[in-house]
Amino acid sequence: MDIGDYNMDMSYYRERIVKNSPKAVKTAGQDSVNKGTKEEESWEEKLKKWDEELKRIREENKREQERLQEERLRKKRIRKKLQEKLAWKKYLARQDEIHQLNEKIAIERAVGEDVYIEKPPLSKSLSVAEIMAICSESV
Repeated sequence: MDIGDYNMDMSYYRERIVKNSPKAVKTAGQDSVNKGTKEEESWEEKLKKWDEELKRIREENKREQERLQEERLRKKRIRKKLQEKLAWKKYLARQDEIHQLNEKIAIERAVGEDVYIEKPPLSKSLSVAEIMAICSESV
């Protein structure tokens, strides 16, 4: 009984027999060697491209990290300057308050009655202009 008796297509078996013949194996071997070298070359090219891409990405990441570090340092410098300026303003305001109080006490002793001084005390907070000046000089 033949497989063809079951209405099966015999082309698959014929191709397999032809492929396994000694002549077919020799030519297929050469084709696979040629194909193998082409595949190896294409893989080498792909790997080389991937390596270049990874190198480029690493360089971009390094530049970005450096930029972020510089930005953090700049913000830190600005914060420090703002704190120093605010501390200085508070100190000057406190000195002004002490000076006004001493002046008031001296006048009250001289006059002998309560005295009101209309001079407003110095501000203890930074103005917008001062903040903007500090931020712009740090850039």
